[in-house]
Amino acid sequence: MKQLFSQFSLVVTMMFFFGCAASHTAARSEKTSFAQGISGLVRIDSSRYLAVHDALSFEDGPRVSLLRVSSSAGPIIVPVTIDDWMDRDGRSSDLESLCAIPSRPNEFLMAESGRWEGRFGRLFHIRFDPATHRAAVLGVARLPNLCDNNPEQVGDQYEGMACLDDGSGSVVLILGERGGSARYPSGVLRWVTFDLRTHTLLSTQDGLHGIRVDAPGGWPDHRKNRDISDLFVASDGSLWASAAWDSGDAGPFSSLVYRIGYLRQNSPVPVVVNRRLHVWRTCDGIKVEGVAAPPSVLHGAVISVGSDDEHYGGVWRPLR
Repeated sequence: MKQLFSQFSLVVTMMFFFGCAASHTAARSEKTSFAQGISGLVRIDSSRYLAVHDALSFEDGPRVSLLRVSSSAGPIIVPVTIDDWMDRDGRSSDLESLCAIPSRPNEFLMAESGRWEGRFGRLFHIRFDPATHRAAVLGVARLPNLCDNNPEQVGDQYEGMACLDDGSGSVVLILGERGGSARYPSGVLRWVTFDLRTHTLLSTQDGLHGIRVDAPGGWPDHRKNRDISDLFVASDGSLWASAAWDSGDAGPFSSLVYRIGYLRQNSPVPVVVNRRLHVWRTCDGIKVEGVAAPPSVLHGAVISVGSDDEHYGGVWRPLR
C-alpha cells in the first residue's frame, strides 16, 4: 500500500523501445503528468490501455487514465472521468489492479489494495466510454478482508487481479497478494467468484487460503520482495506476473516478469502454478506494477509493462 502520509506529484515519462531500462525521455504529448505512476494496466484494443493510479482518498489527481500508443509518435495520455463512485467511502483510495471482463466490451473491474482501518478495500465494476473518456461505476463490492491495514501493521495487499469467465453471469477473480510483509512474507494467489448482476462476492475456504507463490530471481532479502505486483492472462490462458523490490520511495528498485502457470475454467481450483518458476525478463531500476498484452501496432513486442517509481515517476515499456 502506498505510504499514507506521502503526498507528492509524480511525472510519468514514456518512450518506446524494446527492453527494460530506467532512462527517462520526455514524451511528445502535453498530457503526460500523473499524480502517481502506473499501478495497474490492461490493454483495451490494439493501441490503447487503461491504467489505474494509487492516489489515496485525500489526494487529488487521476485515478484512471487512457493511454494511446503508436509506432510513429509519442504516447497520448488522457485522464478518465468518474463522477460518482457509488459508495459511502467516496472516490477510490489506492487502486492497484484492474482486468477486462470477458465477453463484455468496455467493462472492467478495478480493485483497491485492501482495507485501511475498516474502510476501502473495494472492487469497482465500471463501464468505460472510449469516445468521451468517461467511466460509470455499475457496482461496488468489498474484497475479502483477511487482515486489516493500520498504522501498526501491513495487512492484505492485493496488487494483481485476473478475470476468468465462468459462463454463468459471474467471473472468477484471481487475486494476487503481493507478499513482502510480516503477515505475508510470500505472495499468495487467492480466488473468489464475483456476480456481475448482484455485485456480490462468493468465496470458499480453499480459495481464501490460496496458493503460495515465491517469485524467482536473486532478491536482496526474500522476505521483503513483492512476489506479485501485477497479474496478466495471455491469450493462451497462461498466467504471468511481475515481482518487485521496493526499498523506499527513493529506491533503488528492481523488477522482473515471470510466468506463474495457467488458468482453467470450471474447476474448483482455477489456477495451476508451475512447479518451477523462471525469470522471463528483468527490469532493473524500475518498480513494475502493471503487466498487460503488447500493442499490436508495435511488431515484435510480447508483453508491455508499466511502473510506479515513486519519486521518479513511472514508465511504460513494450518488451520482447
